[in-house]
Amino acid sequence: MPTPSVIPAKQIRSQDTQRKLMAAVHHCLQSKFFEHISIKELCDHAGVSVGTFYRRFKNKEALLPLLYQDFGSELTHWIEQLEQMPFKTLADAVQEITHKTHEFFVANRSLFRTIHLNSRLHTDIVAGGALIDRRLLYSRISHILLSFSDEINAIDKSAAANMVIFTMITALLDKVLYPDITPSVACELDSFALCDELTKMLLLYLGHSNV
Repeated sequence: MPTPSVIPAKQIRSQDTQRKLMAAVHHCLQSKFFEHISIKELCDHAGVSVGTFYRRFKNKEALLPLLYQDFGSELTHWIEQLEQMPFKTLADAVQEITHKTHEFFVANRSLFRTIHLNSRLHTDIVAGGALIDRRLLYSRISHILLSFSDEINAIDKSAAANMVIFTMITALLDKVLYPDITPSVACELDSFALCDELTKMLLLYLGHSNV
């Protein structure tokens, strides 16, 4: 039987160590990418020994499932903030959500890049339940648009709203995370200008008549 990559934190001391290490990960991600962070650097920031790290984690990548969990909490909080915004029209909602999404990606660029890359390289970090949870979270953004369904002229309004969120997130994620490689280089606009053009395009797709 393979050795588990992480020993679950059951004792209070272990839980405290885990919290300190995850805080160190988030701190280091503010200035560098995950692959450039050393275990010693994490331990120094967390105030724990390297030996303590290896008693709980097989390697640095073993922190990724915990990082993905943290990401889910941050994503949930961000969506809750979107849901509380007083949008007046469909155009207002699409424009503000697009710009807020851009701001969220920029503010958490290293975190998003880590999640984006490693969820593909290490598919085991994303449990099935987590995928379902993310799907439900993103559908909550679609529901904001559907609250203006009388302004959406698409035949299948729900499918159109879902496609808008998918297109918005995909385009902005690529532009923010990988601005100097394909496919981002195909768009000469910076990410701020892209937000404005995306808003126009997405409103047209929704069949909004006042673009």
